[in-house]
Order: sequence, then C-alpha cells, then structure tokens
Amino acid sequence: MFGRSVSRFVARRRRSSSWTAPASSAPSRAPGLIASWAFLALLGAATPSAAQEVPTPLSLTELVREALERNPEVQMAARAVESKRARVGQAGALPDPMVMYGVINEGRPVPFQTLGERDFSEVYVGVSQEFPNGKRGLRTQAAQEEAAAEEAAYEAVRRKVVADVAEAYYDLYAVYAGVDVVEQNRQLLEQFAKVASTRFSVGQATQQDVLDAEAEVSRLEERRSQLEERRAVGEARLASLLFKGSSTAWGRPGTITETALSERLEELLVRAEQQSPILHSKDRLVARGERKLNLAQRDKRPDLSFNFVYHNRGGLDPYYTFGGTVTLPNLHGKQTRAVEEAAADLAGSRTGTDAARADVRYAVTEAYQRATTTTRLLRLYDDGILKQARLSLDSAMAQYRVGRVDFLTLITSWRRLLDYDLMYQEQLAEHEKALARLAVHVGPPAGAAQ
Repeated sequence: MFGRSVSRFVARRRRSSSWTAPASSAPSRAPGLIASWAFLALLGAATPSAAQEVPTPLSLTELVREALERNPEVQMAARAVESKRARVGQAGALPDPMVMYGVINEGRPVPFQTLGERDFSEVYVGVSQEFPNGKRGLRTQAAQEEAAAEEAAYEAVRRKVVADVAEAYYDLYAVYAGVDVVEQNRQLLEQFAKVASTRFSVGQATQQDVLDAEAEVSRLEERRSQLEERRAVGEARLASLLFKGSSTAWGRPGTITETALSERLEELLVRAEQQSPILHSKDRLVARGERKLNLAQRDKRPDLSFNFVYHNRGGLDPYYTFGGTVTLPNLHGKQTRAVEEAAADLAGSRTGTDAARADVRYAVTEAYQRATTTTRLLRLYDDGILKQARLSLDSAMAQYRVGRVDFLTLITSWRRLLDYDLMYQEQLAEHEKALARLAVHVGPPAGAAQ
C-alpha cells in the first residue's frame, strides 16, 4: 500500500509541477524559433498557467516591454541614433557665408571725414561664399552610412537586452520549478522517515535509517537555500535590466514548454549573415569608410569661393567688385596623408567586419549546439531516465517495506529521481535560453509577427 501511495504521489508531482511535458508529447510543437522570437517581437513566449503562489504569473512579454522602455543601455543607443541622424543635414550643408565691411579714409585718420570728397574714401560691405568642389554629396553619404550603422547597432542593443531579460526569466523559472520539486520531495521524504521510524519501533529497522532520513531532510533545506539565493540573484538581474529598485516585488514565471528548433545549422548561419544587426552595423561602417576615402581623394581638388563687395563713396559714384579665391590643396602633402589615413580606416573597418562575422557564426553555432543538445537530453529524460528512475524508486519502496533492501538503497533511488527532476527543469530552461541567444542574430522566422 505504501508503494502504491508513493507512486501516486510521484505521478501527481509530475502533473502539478510548474513544468509541462516536452513538445514531442504535446499535440503540436512551435515551428522554428517562433517562441524565442516571440519575446523579441513582443509576443508571449510563455503560456500563463493557473497561479499557485501569486495571483498573476510573471509575464515575459511585459518584462520585455518594460525593458525596452526603461533600460538605460537601450535609451543611450536611441539617443546615439538621433545624434547621428542630426549630423546628416550638417554634413551636406554649404560652409557658412562670410560678410565683410570696413571704411577707407583718404588723407585723414578719422573715419568718414573725407567720405564723398576724396576718390579713395569709402564705406564698403561685401559677402563671400565657399563652394566645395563636388564634396558635399560624399559627406552626406558618409554621414548617412554612419547613421545607418548606428541604427543597426541600436537594434543589436535591443535584441541583446531582450535576450538578457529572457535568460533571466528562464533562470527564475528553473529556480521556482526546482523549489517545487524540493518541497514535494521533502513531503515524500517525511513519509519515508515516518515509515523508517515505524519499522524501527517494531524492531524491523535500525535507528540509522531514521537518522539518515533526517539528514536528507536537512540536505533538502540546503538545496532550497541555494535555490533561494539564485532567485534573489535572478530578480536582481531583472531589476537591473528593467532599471527598477531592488525592493521591487516579482511574481513567479508562468509555465513554459519546449520550443522546437526545425532549422539546420547551415540555414541559421545564412540567416545570421542576412539579418544580424551586428553585421549590418559593420557593413555600414565599411560603406562609410569607402565614402570617406573617396572624399579624401576628392580633397586633392581645389575649392572655390566667390565674393561681392559694394563700395559707397558718399556723394561720389559707388563702385562694385567681384572676385573669388581658389585653394591650393596638397601643396604640403596634407591631402596625401589624409588619403592614407582614410585607406587605413577602411581596411580596419573591413577587418572588424570579418571579426564580427566570425563572432556571430560562433555565437549561432554555440547556441544551436546547446539547443540541440538540450533537446536530446529532454527526450532522454522524458522517455527513459525519469521513467526508469521512478520505476527504480517504486521497486525500492516496495522492497524496503518488506525488508528486502536497506534504507540506503531506498534513499539512493529517491535521491537519483530528485536529481533527475531538477536537472530536467534546468535543461528545459537552458534550451529556451539557447534559443533566446540564437534569436539575437537570426531574427524572426518567416511568418512570425513583427
């Protein structure tokens, strides 16, 4: 009877735990990276379940929305975009015109005394304007490329912050699921202790069995304390990402399910090349470097300026002068050095793009391998290890009840199932975290809501 009651307890624990069965046993699986991109697109990646400890489960969608609104890193990147956009109009503008004025007095040092009496006494005013020789367009294009690079960098920051929020959320999920497992196992262990105490009272077991059970209860408290520490750290991480105070009250995450990953690694690498905002930013910086190199080469050409001056001679007839200036570029080799500088900057930008591409490929590969590995482990736990561990515990309980195995064998089987239950929750969280990191570079799958 004791074995059957514990079997029902274990089965009830599977149903009431905050985790659900993997997607392979569910009616349908989320296609591709839908759930991982959902939070990037402000869609829900977690399915709310009935509240257990708090009225409303912690919503990943709301966390992402608040992070994008409040996170200082996101706001700083947004201001940088505004700054770069404002520079575009400045880059293509003409230089400021210049106004000149003065007095020429013939014969006497005091101004205006001979105005209208002498031919060379006058008051003049004029204006001059410089016209760069075909350089304004290149400056505008360079500024536009720089603004585009900043916009892509802003998108990269947004995706990174969203992924960080998702990872913190899934860490908290694993913690709360672990607390549930520990608490339910504590109740089961207390039943073991009562049985051991009863058998000890009738001489069918030793006092060591009772002491071992009490020691295991203390070890469970140790695990719970470690989980509480992780919970506090995870909530502090969320508070940092959402720019909230440390006293903010957080709920517990809702139920999550395993998200299927249908794309192959080669497909994901191609998508990363096309959609990673980090690579887009680097590409735009290369384009800016090309424009600046063209501009430096164009600076070897002379610039022109034109001026007009009106000369007022009082009662005498006025006269007008027209003129201009021409620069003499590269007379001292300045523009040649500028070309060398721009060429070196362009080469550095291209090398930086290659480095970023290698980093993105590594990040995508690492996240993909982690996601596929956790998928296999979840299948292994669900289809084999957990079932075998439960059967082993059922058998040990039945054998202990009739005195065929010692209490240490029972505790070993129980501890093994506890460890596997906890590891299942950790692997489920790691799987979703890997997809969150992957979505930073590959973007939303085809058909996902934007």
